Amino acid sequence: MRLLSLVLAASLLGGLRSTASPEPSIAAASTPLHYFPLRDVTLLDGPFKHAQDLNTTYLLALDPDRLLAGFRLEAGLTPKAEKYGNWENIGLDGHTLGHYLTATAQMWAATGDAEMKRRLDYCVAELAVCQQANGNGYVGAVPDSAEVWARVAAGGFDAQGFSLGGAWVPWYNLHKTYAGLRDAWLIADNAQAREVLIELTDWCADLIAPLSDADLEIMLRAEHGGMTETLADVYAITGDEKYLRLAQRFTHHAILDDLLQRRDTLTGQHANTQIPKIIGYARVAELGGDPTWDDAARFFWETVIGHRTVAFGGNSVREHFNAPDDFSGMLQSREGPESCNTYNMLRLSEALFRRDGDARYADTYERALYNHILSTQHPEHGGFVYFTPIRPRHYRVYSQPEQCFWCCVGSGLENHGKYGQFIYAANDTGDLWVNLFIASDLDVGPGLRIRQSTTFPDEARTRLTLTLEAPRTFALHLRHPAWVSAEGFKITINGEPVDGRSTPGSYAALTREWHDGDTIGIELPMTTRLERLPDDSAYAAVLHGPILLAAKTGTDHLDGLVADGSRMGHAAPGAFEPLDAAPMFVGNPTEMAAAIQPVPGRPLHFTAANLIRPDNFDTLELEPFFRLHDARYMMYWQLASATDYERIVAELHATETARLALDARTIDLVIPGEQQPEVEHNFTDGDSWQGHSFGRSFRAANDWFSYELTPRHEAALELQLTHWGNAWQPASYTVEINGTPIGKIEISGQDGERFIIKTLSIPTGSRSNPLILTFRGTEKSPGVPALYEVRLVRPRSE
Repeated sequence: MRLLSLVLAASLLGGLRSTASPEPSIAAASTPLHYFPLRDVTLLDGPFKHAQDLNTTYLLALDPDRLLAGFRLEAGLTPKAEKYGNWENIGLDGHTLGHYLTATAQMWAATGDAEMKRRLDYCVAELAVCQQANGNGYVGAVPDSAEVWARVAAGGFDAQGFSLGGAWVPWYNLHKTYAGLRDAWLIADNAQAREVLIELTDWCADLIAPLSDADLEIMLRAEHGGMTETLADVYAITGDEKYLRLAQRFTHHAILDDLLQRRDTLTGQHANTQIPKIIGYARVAELGGDPTWDDAARFFWETVIGHRTVAFGGNSVREHFNAPDDFSGMLQSREGPESCNTYNMLRLSEALFRRDGDARYADTYERALYNHILSTQHPEHGGFVYFTPIRPRHYRVYSQPEQCFWCCVGSGLENHGKYGQFIYAANDTGDLWVNLFIASDLDVGPGLRIRQSTTFPDEARTRLTLTLEAPRTFALHLRHPAWVSAEGFKITINGEPVDGRSTPGSYAALTREWHDGDTIGIELPMTTRLERLPDDSAYAAVLHGPILLAAKTGTDHLDGLVADGSRMGHAAPGAFEPLDAAPMFVGNPTEMAAAIQPVPGRPLHFTAANLIRPDNFDTLELEPFFRLHDARYMMYWQLASATDYERIVAELHATETARLALDARTIDLVIPGEQQPEVEHNFTDGDSWQGHSFGRSFRAANDWFSYELTPRHEAALELQLTHWGNAWQPASYTVEINGTPIGKIEISGQDGERFIIKTLSIPTGSRSNPLILTFRGTEKSPGVPALYEVRLVRPRSE
């Protein structure tokens, strides 16, 4: 079996060190750690096993030939089935297949399901046929591949966050194929995948060889997924250093250089564009590249986790990093943290943990795994979640097979097949780490198995049972979670207490000679606490141990609960409930946690009747968020004192009335400068740029830019355009619909430190569907000043 730090040998216990001490101690890894192959970790009954089984059903519902259709088309071959729709037919054609390769490899390794292996092998064989037909090592489904990659190879191209060579993020798309082929080889032993991967990597090297470093820096402005990581993995697979150099060429210095200087410039950046880059920097450092890249990756992790991550482990609003000192936009939005971000932050945590065994990474991993990843799969039909709003009383929507092919469907296919990966770890000398408390069976290697028996989190304990052919001496590192007090964490060996020396957020190391049948008991008492948003505003979530608690508030108006194939089906479209009418916790904040009481006979259910106002909500029960589905919910609660409650409600009512009235009038909306809204509205431009200021994203231009908006069938329409009032100089620009000017916008620059809204009526004769809306500088003022919002609305009714 190949021993790489990416995929680990099944047997790690040769050459065990021996020591006589049976006492625990606080310990960190002195040598790099390795994870066990999924085939060596068997999930036992529990929520993660259930999720894994559902994932099998979802994978089987997908037709490999339909996923492969775009690859055959681009290779000049006749597809064997019709291409899927949704994101598989609007520019990201083929991206799901790469995820599918990884997911089927994982599921075969984790469960031994022969159908997973058959499908995987079939897909790899088909990709090999396509690669041979292309004749140059390339295999991909990027629409118009030959033209797109020719433009890339020529250099001198324009690249935006989502566009390169006239295509929608082609490197991001192709990265999924790279990663899928890698995993087909490393996880599922498909040798053909290795050959296809190496030929595809050689094609990449030839393609970018003529490009200068300046050309590459421009190219890397466009989202390119985890190309750095996968190319570095090809080096790990082959040992050929040319592939490590190729990985280093995919270094986006606009991001890396700031991180090397420990500068946080993430606000306004598209979150999931950045995280895979950082995983790549950590991987290159791990494989012998510049070690400072590892420091950059750790600084990024600390910044995102410490300042931009909410209670369930997610980050971002509308896919972008918000300012760490202002989470109001996330509280108001239907587009909360994206599942893909957490998927990749877990992968980054895995990479950093295996370097030093720091318990911070495991604590963070546990929280995100239970509260975000597990919660993003519907427990009955298995559909996946894209956005998880934290807005009080909003809800999530779920995908369905053969209709929805979002990025979070792709990562979702992977998420629920790899639960066994992080539960355990080991080092080269045979010491073992227990990171997560999940019912499972570990085959360590010849002569040793470990069974973990638990119903955690429903019970606050776990038990390890060792099966040994002969006595052995090694260290067993048991995670002491940060959420368990020093006094509460208790260990027994064969029923006898062991004096602990660990502290919260560390590992206790038990080094002794172990015998067949030894059992280790771990007590993990959980307490209830409130945790505010990172900006320390007056909103808090409730956690019991690592588990986020939330409350169902209703099942009305769950529009689009199971999404169709529409472009924005992944965002819960139902009307907002007003924040001023949402339940709040009222009282003394220091006493609130104690007022949240368990419901007798119902594990992990709590009431807070003495805290909640208004009184019509005082029967709400709090329960684990990962078990809350098909409902509107409360995750974050506004905190108020009894004396301030009425004032806060009145202030919220005033702002919410105006906000919800505007939302009800809105027909279409673009946030300029943000990747997804611009993709959805077919952005085009002539010499424009994006940026972030005053807490919001914008787009400006030296010439022009345009969007396509959908007017529906409204009789009257207005356009609202948002600018910053205190612009640095006066400006003017024209607004065109379908090439015809409909008005001019004048910005005086003297409207103060605030956002201002300019309104234009849209003439009836200018209507079309879609409306091609262009903003163009004038002769007097050639450019377009920073535009923060484009909103198509119905006029106010008089």
